[in-house]
Amino acid sequence: MEIKNYLRIIQRRIWVVLITTLVTLLIVAIGTYRATPIYEASTTFRIAAAAGGSVDYAVLVYADRLMNTYMEITTSGPVLEELKNRLGLSQLPEITAETIPNTELIKINVEGNDPTLVTMVSNTLAEIIVEQSNQLYAGSGKSQQEILGDQLVQIQADLDQLRQEYESLVAQTPPDAEKIEAARNSLEIKQNTYTTILKQYDEARIREEMRASMLSVIEPAVVPEKPSKPRVALNIILGLFIGLVGGIGLAFIFENLDTTLYTTEDIEELTQLNTLAKIPKASKKQLNISLDGTSQYTEAFRNLRLNIQLINPQHPIKVLLITSAEPGEGKSTIVANLAFVLAKSGKKVVVVDSDLRLPRINKIFGLTNKFGLSSVLERKVTLEDALQRSKFKEVTVLSSGPTPLDPPNLLNSPEMTNIVNKLNQMFEYVLIDAPAYLEVADVNALAQKVEGLILVVRRAHSRREAVQSAIKQMDGFKDKIVGIVVNQAEYRGTYYNYHPKGALRTK
Repeated sequence: MEIKNYLRIIQRRIWVVLITTLVTLLIVAIGTYRATPIYEASTTFRIAAAAGGSVDYAVLVYADRLMNTYMEITTSGPVLEELKNRLGLSQLPEITAETIPNTELIKINVEGNDPTLVTMVSNTLAEIIVEQSNQLYAGSGKSQQEILGDQLVQIQADLDQLRQEYESLVAQTPPDAEKIEAARNSLEIKQNTYTTILKQYDEARIREEMRASMLSVIEPAVVPEKPSKPRVALNIILGLFIGLVGGIGLAFIFENLDTTLYTTEDIEELTQLNTLAKIPKASKKQLNISLDGTSQYTEAFRNLRLNIQLINPQHPIKVLLITSAEPGEGKSTIVANLAFVLAKSGKKVVVVDSDLRLPRINKIFGLTNKFGLSSVLERKVTLEDALQRSKFKEVTVLSSGPTPLDPPNLLNSPEMTNIVNKLNQMFEYVLIDAPAYLEVADVNALAQKVEGLILVVRRAHSRREAVQSAIKQMDGFKDKIVGIVVNQAEYRGTYYNYHPKGALRTK
């Protein structure tokens, strides 16, 4: 299916799209404005994973692990329990932690319906992390600095004792050279050990001082002035989008379920019959035929007249039966206007209203219906007396007359055949306005008495199954089917219009 066909479907079902969109927007708006407002407070702190110097792969891996470690610690059970105790809360609002990509920053997000509380929770949690960072990271045992400090104290005591022993040996007379040498060696070893551990102690002290300053709050949380949820603008945009998509989807579903023939192409494809004319859709004011104008409506009927005359130029079809699948297709209007344009070309035309139940021709021409076809069939009046001259030259009308008890029997009688034959001799064209094909059995009786059948199909009104059924029932008269007339067809042309001097009002 081409894009233009999709657009036509949406245009036909625009109210489905609009109503679905508006209802969706209304539901979203009500849900949004009735939702409890949620406030969000955020605290950002920095973890200085690497302090100066070159950064190699091992340092990067360590930094990544450190960030992940603090992410887990931030929302761990002991920390949250401490947070509850400090704030005296039985239940905490929703807390999440996230790393800011390509930085050493971690953001604590707290969401709840109390803006003051979420701010307090966010800042207090950051304080707990900073205060307990060393303990949380190193554990509950002694630190390396403390262990090395204890070792230094012990080694210092050992050094002092070795010095005293060495000095005592030196002071002895006579001196014992072997013992003095052994004491000197022990003293040097212990001194070297002390120097090594002292260096390790200084390094551990520097590392722990760096770790103590490694975690710091960069941006504390402030009390939010506006709620972060619901996001009104975003919800409205999403509601609009969902409504449009849903509306378009419903439009295509309804289109798939709808059997109405909405385009002339659909009608032509379904009927596979010759299209005699495409009568454009017109407003009530435009349903007039200009006596000497060139409106699109007039031109369409002129095309219909020409196409009928060209079907068999040597032996023109003079007696035509115009019907439709169902009522409301506009066949009576087409019959009247076709009669007018035929008469306008100098032809003597008679219009016969054979719809004995729902007559329309007399109303279109503004004539009486006290007597007519039924009166002639029942031999209450003669054919000549029943014929009425319209105000338009060369157009004669035989109205339906009073509704009889048995219309099909009258229309199928030999008298009806005689009437058609007489009219055929008196006029150049006999146009019979027949009832809807699927409504009554009258059409089959009339079809036997005419030379040609024309089926009127009203675009955007006729149903596929009705037209199919009518064509199937007309199979017995296939050789008489002249073609179809598409009523209210799409207008695809340019015409020059001007005010008519006189007009035939159609209904």
